[in-house]
Amino acid sequence: MAKQSSILGGALLLTTVNLLLRLISIGFNVFLTDRIGAAGLGLLQLISTVGVFAMLAGTGGIRVASMCLAAEEFGHRRPGGVRLAMAACLRWGLAVSGAAGAILFFLSAPIAEILLRDTRAALSLRVMGLFLPFSCLCGIMTGYFTACSRIRQMVGIEIAERLLSVLLTTLLLLFWASGDLARSCCAIILGSSLGSAFDFFLLFLIYRRQTRSVPISGKRSDMRKRLVKLCVPLAMNDILRAGLNTAEQLLIPFGLARYGGGTEQAMADYGTIHAMVFPVLMFPAAVLYSVSDLLVPELSRSRAMGCSLRIIDLTDKCLRMTALFASAIAGFFFLNADALGQAIYASTDAGYYLRCFSPAVLMLYLDAITDGMLKGLAEQVSCVRYNTITSLLDVILLFLLLPRWGIVGYLFSFAVTHAINLFLSLRRLLLTSTHQPRISDFLRPLLCLVSAVLPSLLLSHPIARSAVFFLLLTGLYLLTDAFSSRDRRWLHRIVSVDRQRKSD
Repeated sequence: MAKQSSILGGALLLTTVNLLLRLISIGFNVFLTDRIGAAGLGLLQLISTVGVFAMLAGTGGIRVASMCLAAEEFGHRRPGGVRLAMAACLRWGLAVSGAAGAILFFLSAPIAEILLRDTRAALSLRVMGLFLPFSCLCGIMTGYFTACSRIRQMVGIEIAERLLSVLLTTLLLLFWASGDLARSCCAIILGSSLGSAFDFFLLFLIYRRQTRSVPISGKRSDMRKRLVKLCVPLAMNDILRAGLNTAEQLLIPFGLARYGGGTEQAMADYGTIHAMVFPVLMFPAAVLYSVSDLLVPELSRSRAMGCSLRIIDLTDKCLRMTALFASAIAGFFFLNADALGQAIYASTDAGYYLRCFSPAVLMLYLDAITDGMLKGLAEQVSCVRYNTITSLLDVILLFLLLPRWGIVGYLFSFAVTHAINLFLSLRRLLLTSTHQPRISDFLRPLLCLVSAVLPSLLLSHPIARSAVFFLLLTGLYLLTDAFSSRDRRWLHRIVSVDRQRKSD
């Protein structure tokens, strides 16, 4: 029971912080929209896509590996082994990320000209390559703090880092960029990179202070073997998926331009979808990503200790609760897409695309929690296989459909590939965990969602529409036993235990 409450407390803390950080990001995106416009956001998104590919290549799967190795050593009560694991991870991360950063720095001009077809991106790519090791090493440190349940220290630094990044970026945009798009994109990248460097140094100093008196123990060769066994499939997964994702992202604006309209309009549509709509769409998913981060070390410990019933119980609860949560969020976005687009961005296009993508919440949120559980169960090779298949299929569909169908082709490709990925990942999770869910666990939330959305459409005011929707959905969850009395007792029990622990 203490373990459950520990997970709940950590999840609540991480969720609060992630929601705050995402709220800051959305507000900052509104400011950026005013400064560089939707087309500028599109260019920035393309630059960030290349940067994410370089970062994942430089990380080489080391963040999840550091989390799993530290969690396993921590679970076996071997603090010296934790230090050994972190030393191996930091050496690996520094070597690989340094090489990836150097490649990005020296190839920034041809990447901007040939791949992005905009030389204004070169300056941003050079800055990104220069600071790439800090972003990668920061991921290793957050993996350690998550695995060892030192969440409070980590989140305080992350909030400070995000605020510092926003402050630096704003100052650079106002006093250095002067409306120039190349400098504006560079200012945004530089502000974020300086924040990552600040984040890494503070986390590393805290880590060194806490572990200075702990001697390193264990065989370095054995730790290297465990590290390579984890990192190689994870790196393959990250690099392949990031490479294919980069190809996808590059195809979208150019495919839309071939369908109709100019390059500027295609870049504006691309910026609206990826820089404005998706941050709002995935804002509530901070809850799931927080739980997912905590599930990786928890499932790693349970797997190492042979606690199969604990794995089945976690799998069952996480899948059912995620289905209920995703249904509620999908219905809310579908009903209020226009109002949210106007309120946040003053954009009818943002509202239109938000409604188009709102049903995808059901797949995206389930996939997020499933992916975290698979990593905790050491199913990295399966993730590599599924992500490669679906990403390759997405590239093919985008190449064929975008010039002919435009946005409709993108929506179709997005839905098909994410549905296939979720099916394959969920199937693997159920086989690995030996959990056997009921079909009704997924059908009842969908039926409740449809039944609550249809009457709510009759109302025009967003607040009244949302209130009626959530009241109907909650009643239907209780009436159909989608949220059962057993779930309510379990949630009440662990909340009570968590409160008792805090008061003690």
